[in-house]
Order: sequence, then structure tokens, then C-alpha cells
Amino acid sequence: MPPSLGYGENGDGSDIPGQASLVFDVVLLDLHNPKDGITVEKLGVPETCQRQSKVGDFIRYHYNGTLMDGTFFDSSYSRKRTYDTYIGKGYVIAGMDEGLLGVCVGEKRRITIPPHLAYGEEGTGTEIPGSAVLIFDIDVIDFHNPSDTVEITTFFKPSKCDVLSKKGDFVKYHYNASLMDGTLIDSTHSYGKTYNVVLGSGQVVLGMDMGLKDMCIGEKRTVVIPPHLGYGERGVEGEVPGSAVLVFDIEMIDLEEGLPDGYMFVWNSDITPDLFTEMDKNLDGHVDPVEFSNYINHQVVTGKGKLAPGFDAGKIIDNMFSNQDRNSDGKITADEFKLKDEETKEHDEL
Repeated sequence: MPPSLGYGENGDGSDIPGQASLVFDVVLLDLHNPKDGITVEKLGVPETCQRQSKVGDFIRYHYNGTLMDGTFFDSSYSRKRTYDTYIGKGYVIAGMDEGLLGVCVGEKRRITIPPHLAYGEEGTGTEIPGSAVLIFDIDVIDFHNPSDTVEITTFFKPSKCDVLSKKGDFVKYHYNASLMDGTLIDSTHSYGKTYNVVLGSGQVVLGMDMGLKDMCIGEKRTVVIPPHLGYGERGVEGEVPGSAVLVFDIEMIDLEEGLPDGYMFVWNSDITPDLFTEMDKNLDGHVDPVEFSNYINHQVVTGKGKLAPGFDAGKIIDNMFSNQDRNSDGKITADEFKLKDEETKEHDEL
């Protein structure tokens, strides 16, 4: 650079003498225009994309962040967990908020963000210099919306499918559980036995309770459960990441019809006119826990009565006894003993 285009006859008064020709070795780190928007390069898009992200969705993604010269500044992989945020709500820099819109689960894209949509003239003060253009390579693991419910897809149903599962039924099923990116979480097949629950009793996450209803034996379906109907923001340590969308491939193996809502024992036949006397085997005027348990178990064995399936029979009978033993003295008298239609609404029945 000749002095006429540099510091002229006088120099700069300190380091550069007058009439000096100057030589600059320049490395261009990045450049941008204040009118620039983000640029998005799709590096990988899944063959099927049932839904694209929109404002208000909650997304989990991995990223590598670099400057335009390749200098690394941050990565979610180094922390061994996804970055989780709402989209379009201002929780991340404006350029990332925009770049995360319209993605598919499993999509990989490169988002280039000018500084006025990132960390501006000041940068972060550490890894990101002021006025830096940023490049993020992202991998979308999953996303959901707080308004989402369970998504059910049936891919096999037997020709005879008359008896459908409902609240209170005792069901046995197999499942394979995975994340949206295909990562296997758990499988009953690895244990060699079914998973057994009573529907509607809180024995599984709410989304699974919903996904298992209205199934018949032999039916197979895929159930997609958003985190607010699964394991929530915390997940399960070492097994399910926080805020993860879960995918269950399930097969209904068996189901036993439950009892009407609110009942833990029902009669299958007419009740004897003098039920209390029939229970009181030694005719001492009261029924003790052994007499009571033996009688109820006999009704179940002979088919005259039924306990709610899937629960501990002993605990049900103990609870039934406690409900009848109103003064808690360890025995039931004829005055204490009442059937369902004789009870007040505030007290459980036999």
C-alpha cells in the first residue's frame, strides 16, 4: 500500500513513519451485511416427515457451534445431553429461534446466523467474539407441543376383535420402547415376560394408560407419548431423558375383564339371605379376620364371587375387613356388617 493510500507524509506519529509503504497480510474471518437474514442448509431430511416444528413447540436437539473460520465454541454433545427449548418464544437467540422452525424429527441442518440475530457487537465475552457470524450444525431429536395428546397407530388387528380393553381391566402386553430417533430404551421381550397392569389404576404413565385402551387380544399398535403424558421434564435417570417423546410398539397378549368402577369385589351369584351367619363359622357372634378371609376366598374359588384382577388379593380382603370393622376392634359384629346397597356414600362396601 503506497503512502498516498496509507498514512501519507506524516505517518501516524508513532509506529508508522512518514512516506512509508505498508504491507498487510489479511485473513478474512467472516463478513455480513446488516440486512442479512439467516441461511439454512439442509444436510439430511428423513424420508417421511409427518409434522414440521412450529412456534410454541418444545424441541430437543444436538448442535455443534463454530465460527466461520471453523473455530469451535460450543457443543451439546460435549455435555452428553440435548439442548431443550421452546421455539419462537425468545428463549434462544433470534436466529436460532427462526432456524428451528419447519424442521422434521431426525432432520439435520446447518444454520448460519449473522451477529445482529445472534450475540451482536459484544459477543459473549468469552468464546464468541463481537460481531461474529455463527454456524450451528443441528440434529433434531424430537419435538412436541404442550397441547399434544397420545398418537395411536394400529398396524394389526385380529379379524375377531369383540372384547376391547377398558378401565379396570387387567391386561398383559409386550412392548418395545424407544425415543423418536430410534434409541431403544426398554423391551419386555428382553425379560421374557409380559408387562401386566390394571388400566386406569395409575400403574403406568398416563399416556400408556390411554394407549392401551380399546385394544383386543392380539392387536398391535404404535403409541407415541409426549412427555407431559410420559415421564415429564425430569425423565428417568439413566433411562429416559427429560422432556423426551416416547414411542411404544405394543402387542396385547391377554386381558381379564375388571370390575365396575369403584368395586374391588363383586358377587357372581345370589347372596345368601343370612350372609353374616354363614361367615361366622364358630357361631360366636362375630367374624374375625381368618373367618372373613376364608369365606371370601372360598367364594372366589367356587366362582360365586370375584376380586378385582391385577391387585393383591390379600390386601383387598384386608381392606374389605377393615371397612366392615367400623370400630376397629379386630372383629365384625352383625350390627357393623353391611352390604353395598345398605352403605352410605361415605363408606365402602363389602
